[in-house]
This record gives sequence, C-alpha cells and structure tokens, in this order.
Amino acid sequence: MAETPETFLVFAAEERLPDFLLVTQIISKFLGLSREEAAQGARHSWGFLGEDLSGEKALKLLEICGFYGIEAVKIPTAARPELELPLRITKLGLEPDKLVYSEANGQSDTMPKENIRVLSAAPLKTETLRTTHTTEGPSIQEKAVRLGIMAVTGLPIGLGKSKEVRKEVKSSETSFYMDLILDGGGRLRFCSDNFDFSHLAAERTYSSQLNFRLMAAKLAAFAPKALKNAGLWAILENKPLSPLPYDSMDDFELESLRLLAVVKAKGCPPNSPAGPPSGGKT
Repeated sequence: MAETPETFLVFAAEERLPDFLLVTQIISKFLGLSREEAAQGARHSWGFLGEDLSGEKALKLLEICGFYGIEAVKIPTAARPELELPLRITKLGLEPDKLVYSEANGQSDTMPKENIRVLSAAPLKTETLRTTHTTEGPSIQEKAVRLGIMAVTGLPIGLGKSKEVRKEVKSSETSFYMDLILDGGGRLRFCSDNFDFSHLAAERTYSSQLNFRLMAAKLAAFAPKALKNAGLWAILENKPLSPLPYDSMDDFELESLRLLAVVKAKGCPPNSPAGPPSGGKT
C-alpha cells in the first residue's frame, strides 16, 4: 500500500498579523486569484497562508512570502497544534507568580503564570431574532377614509376593528471574550457578561466592557512573554476594535491557533506542565 504523501501548513511566523494588503497579494499570486477573490480569503486567514500543501508548493509559497517581506514557516500538517475546549472561569486574581481562578461552580485553582503562552481578546456580536405579537387599531388614513364614507352616505360603518400584528425584531449584543492559552492547547476563557471584576478593586467601573479592557491590560502585564492577538494589541494601544474582522468565534479561535503554532514552531522552551483541566463549554 502506497504511503500518503506528507503535506504542510504555511503560516506567518511573527506575533503581529501581516498587513492585509500584503496577504491579499500573496494569496493572489500563489493561487492565481483576482485581488477581489484573494481579499475574501485574506480577511479570514488570520495569518494562515496555505494548508495541505505538497512540499514543493509549500516552498513556493514561502518564496512568495519572502518576496513580499513576510516571515513565514511551514510545518507538517500532522504537527498542527489543536486547541482544547475552553474551561469557563468567572473570576481570577493575579499574584506575583501565579494566577488564581474560579469556575462557575465555585471551584478554585491556581496556575503558574509561565504556563500562559498566548493571550487573546476579541469582541463578538450575537444576533437574536424574536417574534412579537401586538394589537393595532386602524391607521389614521383608514379612519379618515371611513369618516369620509360615513359623512357622505350617513351609514354607521364604524372606524374599523383592531387586529393582531406579528413582527420579527432583530437585536444584537456585543460581548468581549478573553482566552488564556496554555502549553498543549488548554484554555481558560472568560466573558465580559458574567465575570467578577473584583480584582480591579478601586479601578472597577460600572461598564463591563471597560472593566474587560482593564483586566486584559493587567493580564498582558502579568504574563509579558505570552503572545498577544490583534484584539489585545488594539486594547493595549487604545485602538478601536470594530475594524477587526471577528465575525464569529471561528475567527477568534483560528487566530489563537496560529499564535500557538508560532510558539511551537519557534521552539520556545516548555513551561511548567501544570495546568487546568479542559472541557468547558464555549
């Protein structure tokens, strides 16, 4: 039985995402796509430039990246790291050498800060559609027509009956998510909507989103060697988050996966193996 040829994954090797226009040019040149088609792929690539490539094609893509000044690496597809399901936490405290966190059930644990390899933050919008039923009477125009008929004919036709109206109302809500990604792909996750920000003490405000930004900045200072995603960099540099294309949780997780792949590909020394169990819900 013939062996399956080895394939490769190519991705940007720097912490910061490469320039969007450069990624568009790279994808366009490598795949022979128009700029418009390549831009659609670049928007949600999050630094991944090619996957399941033969060795020859991977080298060609690396050459194109080098031409455009983008540092990239290739790894065997089989060596691609995986993110475990996140463990949802509702509270954390930062001590000099460790992080103390609590789950929703009240169970607490600690973790050395050196275990944190990637910090990712992002705003994600959730849209909901609900149906409402209201009772509405005749419109002003309908009443005017009926009054005119009654005035001309003298017939008591009334002003019309009320009717039940069914409407679909769309609403959206933005929540902020933070993932602390550990050796091996384990994750701690908290959301601005249901997190206890008491660690902020006197800095805590009445805004959960502002509290999230403050907490994110503290985590970045707490684990300075951890790689940071585009969302966290925007928070630290006081830039707007809305231009970043976090259209779904898939975008958020793909970006985090690339940063974990960068950690592994660059041969960063392993941290303490201790870490929390995974398996929480997103």
